[in-house]
Amino acid sequence: MNTIPVLSTRETSQTLVRIFVAISLVVFGIQHFLYGGFVAGLVPAWMPGRLFWAYFVGVAFLAAAVGILVELLARPAATMLGVMFFLFVVLLHIPRIVLHSHDGNEWTSGFVALAMCGGAWVLASASPLYERETADPFLKFGQYIFAMAFVAFGIQHFVYARLAVGLGPPWFPDRPLWACTIGVVLVAAGAAIIFGRKARFAAALLGTILFLFFLLLHIPRISAHLHDPGPWTSGFEVLALGADALVLASTLARQDRE
Repeated sequence: MNTIPVLSTRETSQTLVRIFVAISLVVFGIQHFLYGGFVAGLVPAWMPGRLFWAYFVGVAFLAAAVGILVELLARPAATMLGVMFFLFVVLLHIPRIVLHSHDGNEWTSGFVALAMCGGAWVLASASPLYERETADPFLKFGQYIFAMAFVAFGIQHFVYARLAVGLGPPWFPDRPLWACTIGVVLVAAGAAIIFGRKARFAAALLGTILFLFFLLLHIPRISAHLHDPGPWTSGFEVLALGADALVLASTLARQDRE
């Protein structure tokens, strides 16, 4: 009888974090329609119908948001979402990084897409299997892809130290030290997940830090720049990745019990 409330709590928390991911995807989808012309400019020039692809991806984000919230559709929706982000990395971000290898923003955008890919596959692997469905082995790579991206984010805090200083809210004392501290934490958390050392704690810590970033850093920025798509995009990327990290922590906890 004691296990029933615990199970209910876990299911409730899983539903809540999926809602956070879905909200983020809705924001991304709406942005593709509000700023379709700008998004179309990011589509590789060799692809015909660039505006069509901008709107198509917007529809895909909205569809994925619905699918992730529907239990029977959660696994395929999250799987295909991860595939879409992986294609973003290969077709969009890698060519831009090659052309602008000294631009830290291009590296960050690429690793964000990679983290979103891994996070989507973490969601997919955490979703229940039904009837004749079989587990997809490649989904297990999601947690490693997710973790590697955060190791890269942590390294960026040192490589681009002058930019990283601006990451902390203004009320933090000694913000350069804060930026370096966050860099160390991100590298350590990502490495712990990759090597399976205190991985559940690392994923939970990562999720907590990202949610604090969303609340303390990004919400104020969004509120101050309501008509600027940049803060909305970065803020809800952080929210989605924080939710993915907590799903990963929950998945690792379940594996530990098994």
